[in-house]
Amino acid sequence: MTESTFVPKILIVDDEVKMCFTLTKLFELSNYSVAIAHNGLEALDKIDSFQPHCILLDIRMPQMNGVEVLKKVKQEHPEIVVIMTTAVATEESRKECLEIGAAEYLIKPIDFKELLEIIKNRIRPTVKN
Repeated sequence: MTESTFVPKILIVDDEVKMCFTLTKLFELSNYSVAIAHNGLEALDKIDSFQPHCILLDIRMPQMNGVEVLKKVKQEHPEIVVIMTTAVATEESRKECLEIGAAEYLIKPIDFKELLEIIKNRIRPTVKN
């Protein structure tokens, strides 16, 4: 797979429908393949079928919060880049997420330009010989 044919896959996990819609448009305009989950359980179901390179994961969600999802993802798919997002940031939460294996911890409202740059720098095509 060459860099020119590589299409990064992003899984957006957020219970806010407007946020998912906005991020989907942003990523699609940047030539990313996008899937959406509105809660942690739905996200875990989609990981195996969609096989994302990156997960944009909200912390506060119903049923299963983002930290629980992060732990499970890092146990089962350590290669996936996980970027945590939250509107209610605390230093303890940031530290816990980074220790578990999150690549980044972003506070809402998210700077979209910064987000695209982070993802571009974190996701690289894997070239097999």
